[in-house]
Amino acid sequence: MQRVSVATSATVIAMASGGAIATPDIVAGDLNGGQRYGPVNGVVAYGFGSTHCNVGDTPLPFVSNTNEHPVITQNLYRIADGRIEQIGLSFVFHAFCALQSNFCGTCEPVNGACAPALGAGCSDVHSASLHAAQNGLGLRSEVNASTGEFPYPFTLQGQFGDAVYKRLQVAVADLDPALNPGAVYVVEGVYIAEQDAMADKDQNNASYKRVQTLGAQGTNLVVTGQTERGTPAIAAWADHGLGADQPDPGVGVTMYDLPADGVVFAGSNVLDNGDGTYTYYYAIENLSSDRGAQALRVPIPAGANVSNLYFNDVDYHSGEPYDNTDWSASVEVGEVVFRSPATFDEDPNTNALRWGTLYSFGFTTDAEPAEGVASVEYFKPIPLGESEFEIDVLVPAGGPCAIADLAAPFGQFDIADVIEFLRAFGAADPIADFAAPVGVFDIADVVSFLRNFEIGCP
Repeated sequence: MQRVSVATSATVIAMASGGAIATPDIVAGDLNGGQRYGPVNGVVAYGFGSTHCNVGDTPLPFVSNTNEHPVITQNLYRIADGRIEQIGLSFVFHAFCALQSNFCGTCEPVNGACAPALGAGCSDVHSASLHAAQNGLGLRSEVNASTGEFPYPFTLQGQFGDAVYKRLQVAVADLDPALNPGAVYVVEGVYIAEQDAMADKDQNNASYKRVQTLGAQGTNLVVTGQTERGTPAIAAWADHGLGADQPDPGVGVTMYDLPADGVVFAGSNVLDNGDGTYTYYYAIENLSSDRGAQALRVPIPAGANVSNLYFNDVDYHSGEPYDNTDWSASVEVGEVVFRSPATFDEDPNTNALRWGTLYSFGFTTDAEPAEGVASVEYFKPIPLGESEFEIDVLVPAGGPCAIADLAAPFGQFDIADVIEFLRAFGAADPIADFAAPVGVFDIADVVSFLRNFEIGCP
């Protein structure tokens, strides 16, 4: 697994641009316009225009009436009170043919006014109304974002509904300035294409841009500022965490290129409440992982008082098969655990953290923050695949100690802790059950123990 700290949009673009093999590479070059629909029953919908670019060095297929074209989806996020939340999502728009313009650089055009491929260095533009055209919008659930594959014809192709059907849906209450004072909003475009994925160029498949909320209820959205090309919306948490164009230095975001899968971003922020307690916020954005996630486990030290457990997801709509039941949140031995309602084997359509979505988590505790690791459990199993991966975030101080400091003298790590772990592991004692799957004692538990043992006490 590759880890990259995300500081600028250039970081992600550089990651996706490396290598000498000629490949296509699609990014959202610009997000623009904005068309509103509704409201319907307290929900308003949008479409935003975009200019997409092939920053690679070979053409990218845009073939109509086949599955050889990119799909594009759009999301809306709110940044306020030290955290970022996804508040809306759209279906995927199925592209067809491509113009050959030079918005992103020197264009090597493919012949034809509306060509079956986007040439190297070339750009194509979609209007806001085109991205909101209901007949061209399909289910996210049919797209494997890790491989870029999807069926064609796609389900619900050509179908229409009410004003918000399939479009980027947002609750009016999530935009109302009276209910969200000081909030910053950003729109994000995410592109998925098979040839892009095959070339491992999916690190830069998302771009974001800030939007202003206008009108009495804030439902008139106007894009403003520059498009952060090749940068996912989670990076806006750091860029605008203290207000519009006011970075929050306390927010850290890291990219994880998962083996045999896609890309995930994770970040954290800690607020000092001034009364001896701290509020911890976490966000995980699944850009293109098909395996997804079913749990987040954050270590806490022994004796820590934990309260105000918080979780936020985004609702699917318009016929997507996925359940919208919230994740559970609980304080367990040595960790705070946020978990999906079911595993993949129990219910493949349960509420998992799937591609193109960001979930947020939080809690308050009296333990001070320090650098550490939290564990993310994969949702979809694969043969011989890992069951979880670790993310580098701020955690309550002493969290790893509470887990790996198993024997006296406590507060230091020595051979006694290793011996106690081996005893517990051999006896199937729950104190040695360090990693998913819970109740199974295997090499994942050993690896997690050794990692926490190495970290030591913050």
